[in-house]
Amino acid sequence: MNFSGTPLKSTHPRDAGNAAIETAVLAPLFIAFLVGLLIVIRVQQGSAVVAQAAADAARHASIARTATQAHADATSSALTTLHDRGLHCTPTVRLDLSGYHRPAGQAGTVAAHVTCVIRLADIALPGMPGSRTVTQTHRSPIDIYRAR
Repeated sequence: MNFSGTPLKSTHPRDAGNAAIETAVLAPLFIAFLVGLLIVIRVQQGSAVVAQAAADAARHASIARTATQAHADATSSALTTLHDRGLHCTPTVRLDLSGYHRPAGQAGTVAAHVTCVIRLADIALPGMPGSRTVTQTHRSPIDIYRAR
């Protein structure tokens, strides 16, 4: 509108279709950005859950009485944590139980390494990678005053 209140006429009548063309060009880029953002969020959330599973596994292994019981408790704890947090994968749990070989009264630790494959196929576009492998490690001290 000009100062007198009358509408201004467009001097370029060919500008009418530009919005449709801009939308057609920018929409796929915006969708690709959103899919990439979803993938990053899924991997970050999955990594946090795997880190929690590793912490739980290390803690349960550190309070077990024997190395055999430590392995069973750690694996069970990791599976429970992953399932309870909604990350459905088959983890690999590796333990460093060298702290169990130290005599009572000496400090020792247990390390739990949890590896999980996070599926991305349900949010990815065709042709994009379908999974991401995440590995987290956590250490927990063994009580120096209990028998081993």
